[in-house]
Amino acid sequence: MTVVETLLVFVVAPVVLYLAIWIGIAVRNRSGRPRHEAGEPWPYEPLFWIANPAGAGHHAPHAPVGGSDERGGTGGRW
Repeated sequence: MTVVETLLVFVVAPVVLYLAIWIGIAVRNRSGRPRHEAGEPWPYEPLFWIANPAGAGHHAPHAPVGGSDERGGTGGRW
């Protein structure tokens, strides 16, 4: 390999690859999509995820305590 080929493979090619990735990210970030800025009112309804539905007053179905579990699952008890 000559010095020019070595420079093309190990210097120019990675620089071109990094520039292509950077340009792709920069163009995507400058698109005309509306962005939420701090201090603006949130235009959507609140959506909450509740890990404990019983704590929020929602009753989730439970497996029977003494009988067989028709839903399947493990045999352990909480």
